Amino acid sequence: MIWAYPSLKLRINVNAARNEVDVVMPGLRYDDIDFTGQPDTWRIFDMVNRVENAAFFNEESFLKYDQLYKSNYISFVKACKYEAKSTFYETTTPKTPLDVSIKLADVGDTSFSTVSEVACGGDLKPSIRIKNLHTLVHLSERKKTPLPNWWKKEFEALLQENKATSLLNVLPQPKPLLTFRHEFAVPLHDTDFSAHTRCASYFRYFVENASLASHRGFYQNIKTSFHDFHIKKVIMLYVSPSCWGDSLVSETWEGEAPLTLHCMICKKDNPQEIVWYGEMDMFSEVFGMKF
Repeated sequence: MIWAYPSLKLRINVNAARNEVDVVMPGLRYDDIDFTGQPDTWRIFDMVNRVENAAFFNEESFLKYDQLYKSNYISFVKACKYEAKSTFYETTTPKTPLDVSIKLADVGDTSFSTVSEVACGGDLKPSIRIKNLHTLVHLSERKKTPLPNWWKKEFEALLQENKATSLLNVLPQPKPLLTFRHEFAVPLHDTDFSAHTRCASYFRYFVENASLASHRGFYQNIKTSFHDFHIKKVIMLYVSPSCWGDSLVSETWEGEAPLTLHCMICKKDNPQEIVWYGEMDMFSEVFGMKF
């Protein structure tokens, strides 16, 4: 988080039960705005995930993640859902400050879910909502492992009334024969401390592919530009890891519903092995200036 916002003296407020976090961000940086003057969606997603990760390793650790880490456990995001309200893109909506709140939403046998919400300009109603499904891994074995009994008992008890929260299930759609392909290598700055590709990087690969595909007239239902529309929802599934220097291929295609796109990312030398999958829904309205 400090690397992304080096001048930011971030105060992370974790509640006594360690299941909720509140952080006030000063607002969007210059780099968080795209060339159309609108918030760059994948960067917003990245910012919120960085806040969550910083909360995990805060002195008052969110979800007592520090104790999990000391016991040689770590989690990775297996699936997530990003949702934005249309008002977020309206130029009259202030983008400063940003109130980021994170809370525990679900506890399973080997995983837990968190929900992050972003409210703009002091508004009490969130404009952005992100749900992450975290899977626990034992570092020495590098495979999925059950949540420790003490952790599950403690945090499951805090969910009493929220236990019915819907599960996050992402089922990849079959890839058609005709897709828009884009080949690339994973640069170092797209990876985490272990040189694995970060969550937000895959989101960006999706956006970059869609941008190129619309620019070259590949899509039937997007007659102008991908950038004329704004992202309403993205669901994502992380199937297998990729690392710094890996050669990947992203492929996108249109869904049956209007303004819906699908993306599948595979390794170039093993196209049958899915690395990441995403689905994107866009608003039909155009907000702000049209390019």
